[in-house]
Amino acid sequence: MCGIVGFLGDKIQAKFLVEKLKKLEYRGYDSAGIANLEYGKFDVCKAVGKIANLEEQISDDFEINCAIAHTRWATHGKPSKDNAHPHVSVDKSWAVVHNGIIENYLDIKNQLNRKEEIKSETDTAVVAELLAQSNVKSVHDFISVCKQLVGSFALACLNSKLNNKIFLARRKSPLYVAFKNGQSLIASDPICFCNFSDEYFVMNNDEFAVVETDGVCFFNQKGEKIEKFTTKLDEIFEESGKGEYPHFMLKEIQEEKSGLRRIVKSYTDNNVLNKFDKEFLEKYDAVEFIACGTAYHAGLMGARYIEKCVKIKSYATIASEFIYMNPIINPKTLYVFVSQSGETADTLRAMELVKAQNCATIAVTNVLYSTLAKSVDFVLPVCAGPEIAVASTKAYVCQLAVLYMFARHIQNKLQNENVDYLSDIKIVEENIFNFDDSCLEEIADELKNQTNSIYIGKDLDYITATEGCLKLKEIAYIFASSYPSGELKHGFLALIEEGTIMFVLANSKEINTKTYNAGHEAVSRGARAVLIGGNEDAEILKPTWHIKMPNINELLLPMISVVPLQKIAYLVSVKKGINPDQPRNLAKSVTVE
Repeated sequence: MCGIVGFLGDKIQAKFLVEKLKKLEYRGYDSAGIANLEYGKFDVCKAVGKIANLEEQISDDFEINCAIAHTRWATHGKPSKDNAHPHVSVDKSWAVVHNGIIENYLDIKNQLNRKEEIKSETDTAVVAELLAQSNVKSVHDFISVCKQLVGSFALACLNSKLNNKIFLARRKSPLYVAFKNGQSLIASDPICFCNFSDEYFVMNNDEFAVVETDGVCFFNQKGEKIEKFTTKLDEIFEESGKGEYPHFMLKEIQEEKSGLRRIVKSYTDNNVLNKFDKEFLEKYDAVEFIACGTAYHAGLMGARYIEKCVKIKSYATIASEFIYMNPIINPKTLYVFVSQSGETADTLRAMELVKAQNCATIAVTNVLYSTLAKSVDFVLPVCAGPEIAVASTKAYVCQLAVLYMFARHIQNKLQNENVDYLSDIKIVEENIFNFDDSCLEEIADELKNQTNSIYIGKDLDYITATEGCLKLKEIAYIFASSYPSGELKHGFLALIEEGTIMFVLANSKEINTKTYNAGHEAVSRGARAVLIGGNEDAEILKPTWHIKMPNINELLLPMISVVPLQKIAYLVSVKKGINPDQPRNLAKSVTVE
């Protein structure tokens, strides 16, 4: 997590860099700070809380020409001014911003001469002090210091004796640089380069750079200069503003329709799935999806799609469990890694373990310049466009669409069928908002005062219930639980009280009755049911609210039935006075284990 920006060039207002920093607030918003180097001295400003608090402290006459800035998601030490970045060494010779975790920072700290004078509790402050104690004067000295660091890092560093120079390092945490007309902009997401440059450099693992007024020089771990080529900035970044919407989350829910349309166009124009021919697919007798959070729920759905369409054993594993469970990695298993950002630390680590065994790897990601996308054998683009709100909405729906198409493509190749899966996604696009949402406000009004809620469903509906449950927890701070409906009698029926709101997902005609029966047991004990789907025989359940789904292929409905759950979570969050884009304690891109 955490966001980094830096600037080197002609003097400009500091608020330019703060505006760029705001584009990274999805990466963390516990505290923020900026440091400018001029005439051998650092001018540092920090604030606890969101970037707006930093902005209030910055006057219009605060100008920068060699500066670094940061927005933080706390890993070491509580949010405070002392723990906010940038961190300056005790002798004022180095200023550092950092994304990642220095795992051996305590060992390093114990070797420092002035460790008692460090006020910060963070691992980053140790890096600043190590640079000072090591008397770093060149990029080769800088690389030598970075080699002592264990863990993950993106570093942007200033030296008070070296004006107009910014040192950069990258290991397992993203970092990018754009240079145009004698000015450089550094960022941990290319989204910051909008309205600055239409091309940028991507720093890879264990690469270093020195940014100067005449350009950027890149180096490998041996200190050798390396040549790098620029990447074109995707035009899709131009859509990254909030526009007329009050929150990014609401905007992104509404963009689910355009995301699906973009998938159809991209996969048609680029024949994305044609790389998976019959000869390739016949090598595998299982598919394993590995992911975290919402992406894991997409993986669960992808596994069900594979099994239902192709009858091949398929399953999903949480990445943070996979890397520590001594997994059996089988060359006859096709490994699919799902990550919105492509920078999820646990997912990347799992991918490294699989690649070490020379197994085939596929990334399902929204970010084609990400570490994950660059590391795997094949990429399935999610095509959702920039997603800024911490709680994923449109990326999840687009992940499901891609995984559905992938499953159908395998079916076509291995079973000699001709399922028109692109037309299926067009059907989803046409129907994504084709449900009566008139009761959502009423449900949210009732739910906002609840302390808990329950979500149930069977098969695909259970996965949708779990994702909807996560949304409510993430942005409305309501303790919610999801269960397969058949498990109701095996313990959690005891949680039902008079007035408990229970979401019931029922979108499979063959098994809906079983779900109704389970839900009715809760209704009989005082629960109020929100039925999503269940267009037939819903009177068995006697729901308080009923949101009917369009009459389309049941395998497509998970892409639609999750939408009212997203909207309800959003409405509850707003009604409780919470900013749904920036829920407490969370960041969108989880780049540390």
